[in-house]
Amino acid sequence: MENKRIIAIYLIGVLLIAAIIYLITRPLMSSASESMLITDAIMCGVLLAGVLTLLKIIVKYSNLSSLYLYQKLTVYIALAVLFVLCWFGIEFLLLYLIFPTDDWLLFSPSVPVRILVGVLTYGFAIQLYLSFYKKERQAVEDNYQGNNLAEESDSALISENESNQSEKLQERIAVKNGQKIDVIMVSEIVYLQAEGDYVMIHSVKGKYLKEQTMKSFEEFLPSSQFVRVHRSSIVNVDFIAQIELYDKQNQLLKMQNGAQVKVSISGYRILKKTLGLK
Repeated sequence: MENKRIIAIYLIGVLLIAAIIYLITRPLMSSASESMLITDAIMCGVLLAGVLTLLKIIVKYSNLSSLYLYQKLTVYIALAVLFVLCWFGIEFLLLYLIFPTDDWLLFSPSVPVRILVGVLTYGFAIQLYLSFYKKERQAVEDNYQGNNLAEESDSALISENESNQSEKLQERIAVKNGQKIDVIMVSEIVYLQAEGDYVMIHSVKGKYLKEQTMKSFEEFLPSSQFVRVHRSSIVNVDFIAQIELYDKQNQLLKMQNGAQVKVSISGYRILKKTLGLK
C-alpha cells in the first residue's frame, strides 16, 4: 500500500514538474517554437523520472539518518548539486544534439528558473524518501527485536524445561522394563552400581537396569543425599547402616538392605564430608 502511494506521488510529481517547466519557460522563450517547448517539457519529465529513481536508490541503501549533522549537510548539498546537474545537464546536452545551435541558445534564459525548480524538487523528494525508508527500517528493526524476544523466550522456556527435568530426575526415575515403565522414587534408591553401559539401580522395592551413565546420575542426583563412593558405585547416605575398614586403606559400606559396597580413598573423603565426619 505504501509503495503504491509513493509510485502515485512519483508519477504525479513528474507530470506536474514537466507542466511547470513548460509553463515557466514559455514566456522566457517567446521566440521558441511550440514543438521545442513540448520537447523540452517531455525530456524534463523523462529525465526527472530517471534522476528521482537514482536518488531513491541512494537514500534506500545509504542510511543517511545515522550520519552526524555536518556529514548530513555535506551529503545533502552534494546530492542536490548532482541532482540538478544530472537533470538539466543531460537535458541540455540532448537539446544541443537535437536542435541547431541558434535554437539551443533560446533555452539559456530559463536556466536560473530550472535550477530553482530542481532544488525545490530535490528537497521534496529527499524528504519523501527519508520519511518512507525511516518507517521501513523501523519496521524491520521492530521485527528483528520481536524475533529476538521470541528467541529469548524460547531459550528461557527450554532452560526452564531442562531445569524442571532435572528437578523431576531428583524426585523420580523412569525405567523401561519390556512393555512397561517402572517409576522409582529417588528417596527409595539404596545405591547404584555400574554395569558396563548400564546402571543397576538397587531400591527398597527391587533392582532396575537403566541405560544411562554413572556420571549423569552423579550430576543430577542431590549431592547432599547421594555420594559417588567408588568409580562404579553411588550410595544413598540415608541407607548406610555401617562403615567398616576393608583391606587396610579402603572402607566397606554395609547398607540397610544387607548389601555391601566398596569405598575408594577419594570416595571416602567425600563421604566423610557429606556425613560431617572429621
